[in-house]
Amino acid sequence: MSIRRFNSPVCRSRCSQRPRATRTILCLAARIATFAAATSLPGAEVDISKLPPSFPGAVDFQKDVRPILEQSCLRCHGPERPKSHFRLDNRESSLKGGDNNHDDIVPGDSGHSRLIQYVAGLVEDLQMPPPGKAPPLTPGQIGVLRTWIDQGANWGATTPPAQAAFSLSPTLRWVNVKGDSAKFREVEEFKEGSGGGLQRFSMEQQTGPDTKFSAEGHFSVPDDELQLKLDWTKTDLGFVRGGVDRWRRYYDDTGGYYRPLPMPSFDLGRDLQLTVGRVWANFGLALPRWPLIVLGYEYQFKEGDKSMLEWGPVSGKNIYPAAKHIDERTHIVKLDVTQEWLGWTVEDHARAEFFSDSTADQQGLRFSIGPAPDATVHTSQGFNHVLGANTFRFEKQIEDWWFVSGGYLFTHFDGTSDLSQSTTDPLANPVSGPFWADHVTLRRDMHAFSIANSLLPVSGLSFSAAAQCEFSRQEGFGNIALDNGDPNIPGSFQLQPATVQSDLDETKIMEDADLRYTGIPFTVLFAQGRFSQDRIGQFEREAGTSPEDFLRNTDYVNDLKDGRAGFSTSPWRWIALEGHYRYSQSDSDYNHLVDQSPSGGLGYSAFIRARKTGTDEAQGKLVLHPASWIKTSFTYQWTESDYFVSTDPVQDPFFGAVSPGGPILAGTYRAQGYGVNLSITPVQGLFLSGSFTYNNTRTITATQGNPALAPYEGSNYGFIGSASYVLNPKTILDAAWSYSHAGYGQNNVAAGLPLGLDYTRQVLSAGISRHLTKAVSSRLQYSFFQYSEPSTGGINDFTGHGVFGTLNITWF
Repeated sequence: MSIRRFNSPVCRSRCSQRPRATRTILCLAARIATFAAATSLPGAEVDISKLPPSFPGAVDFQKDVRPILEQSCLRCHGPERPKSHFRLDNRESSLKGGDNNHDDIVPGDSGHSRLIQYVAGLVEDLQMPPPGKAPPLTPGQIGVLRTWIDQGANWGATTPPAQAAFSLSPTLRWVNVKGDSAKFREVEEFKEGSGGGLQRFSMEQQTGPDTKFSAEGHFSVPDDELQLKLDWTKTDLGFVRGGVDRWRRYYDDTGGYYRPLPMPSFDLGRDLQLTVGRVWANFGLALPRWPLIVLGYEYQFKEGDKSMLEWGPVSGKNIYPAAKHIDERTHIVKLDVTQEWLGWTVEDHARAEFFSDSTADQQGLRFSIGPAPDATVHTSQGFNHVLGANTFRFEKQIEDWWFVSGGYLFTHFDGTSDLSQSTTDPLANPVSGPFWADHVTLRRDMHAFSIANSLLPVSGLSFSAAAQCEFSRQEGFGNIALDNGDPNIPGSFQLQPATVQSDLDETKIMEDADLRYTGIPFTVLFAQGRFSQDRIGQFEREAGTSPEDFLRNTDYVNDLKDGRAGFSTSPWRWIALEGHYRYSQSDSDYNHLVDQSPSGGLGYSAFIRARKTGTDEAQGKLVLHPASWIKTSFTYQWTESDYFVSTDPVQDPFFGAVSPGGPILAGTYRAQGYGVNLSITPVQGLFLSGSFTYNNTRTITATQGNPALAPYEGSNYGFIGSASYVLNPKTILDAAWSYSHAGYGQNNVAAGLPLGLDYTRQVLSAGISRHLTKAVSSRLQYSFFQYSEPSTGGINDFTGHGVFGTLNITWF
């Protein structure tokens, strides 16, 4: 019995004469049949007479059909997480259909193919592509798709994709350096002498229409640099991705510089280098109609020695170099789940981090000029923590004009820290100096909530607003023992044990608002606002036998306002102009509810009552493109910041009045920056480009009558230029020059120390690239390096010459 006959008046009359149970079963069966017909029968309840006509003549897939799919369909129905699990990137997957039907494409029958009905807008609430995702198809494009399906939906006689592709770029170098080779490594980030490796290697293997494997990376020696990325992906199943990253940073072992001393600078006499790396792996499950689940693991490490700017004293001047040994390990386990449900994208990201770090540094103390330090301060520290975090996030395009997103973050931190410090002579015997030991525990919980909206209320106007609230509780507790004396003198040395506690409660609210208007032709107007309100309650205490014990309870309030407004316009093709003005203000107030300290309730930092910072900034950019062979741009930036502090009057029992109290202009910062960029192609095959920047800054702090606090001012400028010339179809010549200079050195006569830094650095290179065969090309390059520091008497200067060669090999 057909559905139409079952619903006819005659059929309904006959059913009324049957028993009630029978009528109920027949009615239910009719409704099920009607639903099945509406959801599975090709073309059910769709008037295919309203479809645009088919395209007359033959249709070529590559020429006519593929551009339509790439423009309007593959963004949502490609191989990566296709919507409704309907893929249009290959014929086999397309004919399978998606979640709802197996008749999305019916070869030979375009009228009853759901794809055609959807793109033609004949099915309510299933317009494809969805509004806002891509432009709707024109009747002509729909006609092309109809003809393609009517002709069998053939993907065409295409060249099959390459099953495997490889590329390899071996490289060699040789660099000769005269001068401070350690400074060369620090500045240029690689070692002098010979070296080499693979500048890049890659492989891609397509093992099937749904399976792909790829590998890429690079490595070099003796810099101990390695990168390897692996990726295996199978559509509708999942992926395995992993890799290794490893690189090395270099540091100079030279300390400070003081010309009057017989030895104006000192070296540690050893290489300082820090190896940094990570190993990671992600396992993804991407089954149809399942959430995307990713389980991952990452291991991070740092190991080696780095220089420190906390130099040790030499005859009263802090210039003796110091270094720190680092051994840091981090294990991270993560679980990510992403799902789309009723138009919502829902994500949950969980992290667990296990961190451990041990450091050891030695700071030399010289009281006279000699071959070795008179004493050394040994400091060892250990850190361990466990951090757990979970983020829940959601977003949805509610309407074409309304997008909403939000999230929640929770973190829990539990860590410990141990420190020990001692002072010894060259024979490892304890001598006068600092001695310290502590054990501190820290716990912290944080909750954060956020919500954001993006609106398009009228044409040309967009508005977005977001808010985030954070609540955190931090508890710190520890035991310390410290002294600064000579353990060899009886009665003059006694460790002073104490307990310390620091608890902090913080509530922070942040708001963002952005407004953008595009109603003026060729012009965009925008305004942005950033605001935050921060409230902290902090409790601090040290209790023991030390005369420096204190008890403090402080409430802190900070309000931040940051606004920016500007425009960008391009009334003609050859000119573009943009600019903005920004103002930021930060106000902080301190209410010291309890302050018990040896200085009579005015211990540091309890005498500070308020702080205020104001910043003005303006920036502009002009771009000129008067002809196809020339383009130039000009930029300018101006910044001014003022810092104010209000304090209580401070009296010291030995020095008397230290500060009268009240508001004071604590400091000012002024800066201007200029930039010029030029790109030209004066003749065919020749390309020239260059950019120049200049910055001038001046920082002044409140001197309070101390002549040693001189303004810190200076300028820096730099130039980067390049040229390339196509000598013939197989050969390219190129050259590049980078030059930078900073002039912040000054002789602070009152302090007796040269402060700041003067340096000049330049790198000049020239090379030739040539295609040897279709699959092989080569490059040869010469580079010249130069670096000088007049402010340190030239002890860090170097020059270098290097030759670099690379061979690029690609095959299929």
